Amino acid sequence: MGSLIRLLASLVRSGVCLVLAGMGIIGCSTCPSGGPPPLADAPTLIQTGYQAVEPSADKGLPDALAMPAPIPPNGRPQQILAVSGGVAGVPFTAGVLVGWTKIGTRPMFDQVTGISSGSLVGAYAFVGPKYDAQMQEMILTVNTGNLIKFRPLCCMLFDGAFGSGKPAECLIRRAYDDCYMDDLRKAYAEGRRFFVGTMNLETRRLAVWDIGAIASSGRPDANELVRKVLLAAVSWPGAVPPVAFDVEVNGRCYREEHCDAGSVAMVLPPIGPMSGCPAGSDVYVLASRKLYSDPVCVRKSAFCRLKPCITAFFEALTRADISRVHSLCMLCGARFHLLALPQEYHGEPPSITNLYPKEAGKLFETGYQAGVSGPCWRLTPPGAEPGEAAVPHDGRGIQICR
Repeated sequence: MGSLIRLLASLVRSGVCLVLAGMGIIGCSTCPSGGPPPLADAPTLIQTGYQAVEPSADKGLPDALAMPAPIPPNGRPQQILAVSGGVAGVPFTAGVLVGWTKIGTRPMFDQVTGISSGSLVGAYAFVGPKYDAQMQEMILTVNTGNLIKFRPLCCMLFDGAFGSGKPAECLIRRAYDDCYMDDLRKAYAEGRRFFVGTMNLETRRLAVWDIGAIASSGRPDANELVRKVLLAAVSWPGAVPPVAFDVEVNGRCYREEHCDAGSVAMVLPPIGPMSGCPAGSDVYVLASRKLYSDPVCVRKSAFCRLKPCITAFFEALTRADISRVHSLCMLCGARFHLLALPQEYHGEPPSITNLYPKEAGKLFETGYQAGVSGPCWRLTPPGAEPGEAAVPHDGRGIQICR
């Protein structure tokens, strides 16, 4: 019996190896011709010093981190909005914007950045409150069927994905029509900017798109190109095919494939000279998820143990990117503002296969109430408030199992 089990195990391992080898061969044979384009040289960065902050270890950290560094002005202060990725909490961020408009204190943003689903909310936030009703309708009615059509067998054979992104393509075409594109161009002509991040599959690096510049480029396909970038921003790798862009570099043609950038960034920081923003600017970060997830019981299975690890990865990336934005504000002398899904919020967590509208109304109302109440911005980065830091275990309380 033991020999039979070992033989079966060997056959299974051999079969897995053959499948993986076949996938590698197929992947290489279907790569775009010409290979990936050469990477652009990184810009030379000037090292700038800043005064060290040495707060009291017990209670001074939040206050110290909430104060921008005193740096001389380097341009007109701006109003900047960064909308995070995270499809599960999109109705929350949309609700915040609508509530913020309601109380009349929402600024007309000079710059908006968006990652993943945050790019769709950011697209509406950029052109102004005029599109609040349209944004609310889309967010409260969208479901999984509006974004992806699962056809595992067919799509895996021909597209290398579990489903088709055609529903999302149709949704984006309806939501961002030619009238929206006209308003996008007007905003760009006023000197305002909207940036969206995607991930280049071959380089596995973040790509940043100036959406207003594309819309105002005069290209005959400018509107469609904007929609393609927005589609790429919400194209989950593996779930739907990536979006292909034909590019020319140094006289050679290449094909780039772009997808959702959530695995390399969850918040896109302000874009400007030397990766900064003018002193005195207000930088608002809307996070569509909690900074720290609730404790849950994990069942004894491989999949159940893997799921919280994936969730923890995205949460950690979100916190790291938010902290990066805060550091940038400190260096530039900008004011940092953060609003995340409240820790006390409890609801059924949506997933790719189970999106809205069941939970959308509750999430939207939570965001709306946060918006009409101020909003009540947090001025410190994740990890700076009491109870957020990791406490070392000294072994006390650990029982010896007999």
